[in-house]
Amino acid sequence: MVTSEEIGARAYELLSTSNVATAITGMVDWERNDYSKEDVVIVPHTMSGEGSTQLGQVNINIHVPDAKTKPKTGEPIYHTNWERLVELRAMCIEVLKSHYESGYGWNWTIGQLNPPIKEPDHNEHFVSIALEITARNKQ
Repeated sequence: MVTSEEIGARAYELLSTSNVATAITGMVDWERNDYSKEDVVIVPHTMSGEGSTQLGQVNINIHVPDAKTKPKTGEPIYHTNWERLVELRAMCIEVLKSHYESGYGWNWTIGQLNPPIKEPDHNEHFVSIALEITARNKQ
């Protein structure tokens, strides 16, 4: 039996040693602390129990601060930084696509790709990539 946290740790390892880690202004991590930087956050989700086949999901959330424009008068205006969100998501997909963990009997494929979601109370958006997990357990 394998857990989504264990599989998330493998996704973390792949992303933190890839060009993604050097391309972002923040870090690859398990949680978000500095909303002024770009971060890639690993979010383990559910995993089915101890059957011969387990199904699960790990989300990869890519956070990017909104682009700011300063009008001649008034408060700054914040806009979704679409270009950067698309660029970073493509980089993450390239690192993570069609992964099979040799010798362990599990793999993931890229699943649902969510559009930008506004982070409440912060001037940023994030996109997510769902890693759909299939684990085959020996009986």
